[in-house]
Amino acid sequence: MDSKRSSTEAEGSKERGLVHVWQAGSCSVTPERLPGWGEKTVLQAALGVKHGVLLTEGGAVYSFGTLPWRNEPAEICPSSPILENALVGQYVVTVAAGSFHSGAVTESGVVYMWGENSAGQCAVANQQYVPEPNPVSISDSETSPLLAVRILQLACGEEHTLALSISREIWAWGTGCQLGLMTTTFPVTKPQKVEHLAGRIVLQVACGAFHSLALVQCLPSQDLKPVPERCNQCSQLLITMTDKEDHVIISDSHCCPLGVTLSESQAENQASTAISPSTEPLDSQGEVFENTLVENDLPIATKLNVRNTQTTSGDAISPQLDIIGTTEISSARNIPSYPEAQAVNEHVQKLSDHSKGENSENGEKPIPSQVPTKFYNIMLLLQLYYLSFSLET
Repeated sequence: MDSKRSSTEAEGSKERGLVHVWQAGSCSVTPERLPGWGEKTVLQAALGVKHGVLLTEGGAVYSFGTLPWRNEPAEICPSSPILENALVGQYVVTVAAGSFHSGAVTESGVVYMWGENSAGQCAVANQQYVPEPNPVSISDSETSPLLAVRILQLACGEEHTLALSISREIWAWGTGCQLGLMTTTFPVTKPQKVEHLAGRIVLQVACGAFHSLALVQCLPSQDLKPVPERCNQCSQLLITMTDKEDHVIISDSHCCPLGVTLSESQAENQASTAISPSTEPLDSQGEVFENTLVENDLPIATKLNVRNTQTTSGDAISPQLDIIGTTEISSARNIPSYPEAQAVNEHVQKLSDHSKGENSENGEKPIPSQVPTKFYNIMLLLQLYYLSFSLET
């Protein structure tokens, strides 16, 4: 059994790399092996419209078919391909064929092009044909000094060529939008980088006659951020679809009615401002306190002018508040001052006078009228309660 397997493997190794061809109009549809190639092992083959390129073991390149770009144009029989002498001594690792031009990449990453060049597909300016393989200079202008770009793979169309570099970037030259370049000036005879795929890892390139393909590595799943379906603020759909007669209208013009959401620190500041009145000093003589109250859809704005003074007794320093203003009421209609409000003011003034009298009897130096802060807040709330109660009645 082992002897039979070894003989089969030996027979298969003899068949490795043999070329079989069949042509249109042939009486036989069975592929026929090319004669005269028994001693050569073919590693890769590429075909154009009327020509073909073969890469043999050892890095040699052979061409066959109709080769009008050669110095002696002739019909080369597939059974007798000719050696590309310009590549002798260069170890070629891959070959490619366009409709009417060919390319090869050496082991060191250098590109060679030859064939028809009417559209700049061989990266040569002002020359219709390139008869022999010609090296193509590919350098990255973004590096200083300029560095030569090493190429891994080559793909050819009819009027363009793509090259995949060792850094997985695409370089293009020739004519047409199939180049993927941001230019409308053709032909492009100096290889240019395809910026649309910059930053992505390209695995393979391929060319049709007038179109191109790039196989790009997928992004990791954690880098793919799902697009939210609803707004984070108002929970409305970001994309809406509306049926209108015989077609559907898709709209992404969402306008959030809530506006920009406040941050946590801003929200806390807003809440503290709404609870307690502002006490920022306006000048050296006094401060202005403002409170807004809405009671039964009736706005009441209370403004009190307060003067801040300080007295020092021993080591204690206490702020003194002197009420010197009156209450102002603004509403949808003019409302006069009520006796309850005046009574509250008079009561506060009596308390202040009484405090002055006690200080005089004790032999202490008279101090300006003072009302403790907590007591003042209680009086203010009581006054607002009287005003709102009077409005209700």
